[in-house]
Amino acid sequence: MASIGVNYKTVSAEVASTSTSFAEVAETDALTNGKTYYVVAHGLVEGSSNSDVFEWRLVDRTNSDAVLSNSTQIREPTQADKTQGYHFVGKFTAGSGGGGLAFEQKSASGETVRTQYLSLMLLDIDNLSADDYFYNNNTSDTALTDSFQSFATVTKSSLTASDKWLVFGWQATATDDVSHNTEMKLYCSDPSGTEDEPLISFEGEDLTEVLGFTICRAYTMTGAGATWTIKSRMDSALPADANNHLESTLFGIRLSAFENSTFSYTSALQATTATSWQQLARQTLTPDSTGDVIAVTCAVFDGDSTNRKSFARTQVDGSSVPNTQPDTEYQCNTNDFSELLPIGGITKYSGSASTLATVDFDAKKESGASYGWQNTTLALFTTEIAVTNTNQVYTAVASQTYNSGDVAGQTYSSGDVASEVQPT
Repeated sequence: MASIGVNYKTVSAEVASTSTSFAEVAETDALTNGKTYYVVAHGLVEGSSNSDVFEWRLVDRTNSDAVLSNSTQIREPTQADKTQGYHFVGKFTAGSGGGGLAFEQKSASGETVRTQYLSLMLLDIDNLSADDYFYNNNTSDTALTDSFQSFATVTKSSLTASDKWLVFGWQATATDDVSHNTEMKLYCSDPSGTEDEPLISFEGEDLTEVLGFTICRAYTMTGAGATWTIKSRMDSALPADANNHLESTLFGIRLSAFENSTFSYTSALQATTATSWQQLARQTLTPDSTGDVIAVTCAVFDGDSTNRKSFARTQVDGSSVPNTQPDTEYQCNTNDFSELLPIGGITKYSGSASTLATVDFDAKKESGASYGWQNTTLALFTTEIAVTNTNQVYTAVASQTYNSGDVAGQTYSSGDVASEVQPT
């Protein structure tokens, strides 16, 4: 049975360095020359100073250590020694140099830079039909205005009713203004209407920062065509030197193409005064086949004040996957009361045939004030691709009569029907 390939690397304990040159944190398994890999990366990273910038990036060892386009996140931490998210979505074609895709970090001035957690997933989707995924990338270095501009965009002119799609949106933004927020949203339109969410809003801390953020959402289609677009703007009157869109990516996967899949999406704000773990979403899945199940989560944290933080984790049957680092490391930390920041990520677990698993997407905050999370997606899909061929019956009409004694030892009358059933 056909499946997609998964090359998955995680970090389950702190990796620290003080080098002012890039130092490797982790590297995937070796890649195949000439094969294209789709990348979804999520990390929890920090620096020991809130007045210096730190850098993290993805490097292709197979192509002479080429840095994946705009994968370099440059950030001044909101608070020292408090983790915030690293995000990237993209693709690349492996070269002949050997090795894998590496995650690296750097300190600008010898302070300590750390990666506390990494979930780096490379998908080989060669076995999917071209109708079962889409990808678009926009690399225009464009100053933002106070109106939404369209960047990466994809139109699917024909979609099957009730089909399920999972869509990732990512944008890298250069910080030229630290007094106003940048807004980014995943916009979808079809004949039944438009969807303007999820939407995030973020403010930079340093004029040298390059911030990358990923949002995602799962959809059930109406059967007509649809268009997805990354849209971005400055959130208020245009500053003298606006932030710049550097690059954006849309990556969509038809969940219905897989043997088993399920998802949920909740738009409404889930506010609470509790400081314990809150279940944002729960899904169950019983795979038909034993193998990897990919879990994707996304929500938008509305902290409603500065220096408010959110945890987030994925649990399978009550155990955190791929490890417990997200249980104790922050996903985000607000610079501004109006920020709306993404949490969640991508992971996988081993699914057993005919065995139900319960998957939870949980979040936690530290303040007893009433605030929380919105635009929540939890999506699960097996790596096994659904079988679309069914048993086929072939029929043909015999057009010649053979008599006993001829070379053919069986007699057919003209007009008889020969039938054959393709075996399973």
